[in-house]
Amino acid sequence: MRNVPDSPGAAAGEPPLLKLPDATQFAAYFDRRPFKIRHNLCAHPLLQLPRLVQLAKSLGSPILYFRGDHAINQVDDDTRSGAVKNTFLDRKLARPELSAVEALAQIESCNAWMQLRDVGADPEYAALLGALIAEFRAPAERVAPGLSAPRADIFVSSANATTPFHLDEEHNFLLQIRGSKQLSVADGSNPAVLERGKLRAFFRGDGELARYSDHLRQYSEDIELRAGEGVHIPPCYPHWVQNGPVVSVSLGILWFSDVTARRRHLYRVNGWMERAGLHPAAPGERPLSDALKAFPLTVKRRFRRLLQGQG
Repeated sequence: MRNVPDSPGAAAGEPPLLKLPDATQFAAYFDRRPFKIRHNLCAHPLLQLPRLVQLAKSLGSPILYFRGDHAINQVDDDTRSGAVKNTFLDRKLARPELSAVEALAQIESCNAWMQLRDVGADPEYAALLGALIAEFRAPAERVAPGLSAPRADIFVSSANATTPFHLDEEHNFLLQIRGSKQLSVADGSNPAVLERGKLRAFFRGDGELARYSDHLRQYSEDIELRAGEGVHIPPCYPHWVQNGPVVSVSLGILWFSDVTARRRHLYRVNGWMERAGLHPAAPGERPLSDALKAFPLTVKRRFRRLLQGQG
């Protein structure tokens, strides 16, 4: 099992919210493998449990929450037409017999993990999200231009809770605020981890849960996150999480770019072609074909950036 590199310390002077690697290391690792960063958010008033309970009462978007003792693998072998999709919600994983707000208020004893989605809908959290993006936008855009649709999610977990194996298509920084957790992040670029059919199904809406078995450990990196640390998880790199011995609070920063939009677009175009009876090459197999398929999207996103004055 390979170790994940730590980032170097921040430059002298006023400490930023984030302490990122230098530009060379950032560019070398971003979207290619997980890497650690550091942050100064542990004492931030918006990220303390009493404030999060207040936030949960006011959020318009549903709060995702389930029991913390589910198995890592939640994907079965039922491939019949009409089978349940592989999403946390569609799989109907068991929940604590509490409301979301009650579960959050009793997180120390209710054995659950929770995801407060899109907390930037609250103006105070939107301001925090904007400040964080301002600190990593420049190095991220050098690798994956076109940052768009940023979102902040907050994860709260009981001691020893497990989040099953799943993937996200966005770029992602996960910042540990309180407690600790162990992540196992599999190399999503390796076909031994995600076969072609899984990504095709994912982009058709099959769901974020991915099949896990112990053989994936050889293609995975173990990351221990303590309070004050964060990790970059590349898009479509499936992972599972084991919480530490105390309540955990984490802040996830997720966003899309030209890179993620292109990947989604290619799978969508391939789907149209397959429904027409054609047999297109999978994304990545024929770069010229990919470029032709992606050309309209590329022009559209670049034109939008010009209108927004971003160049």
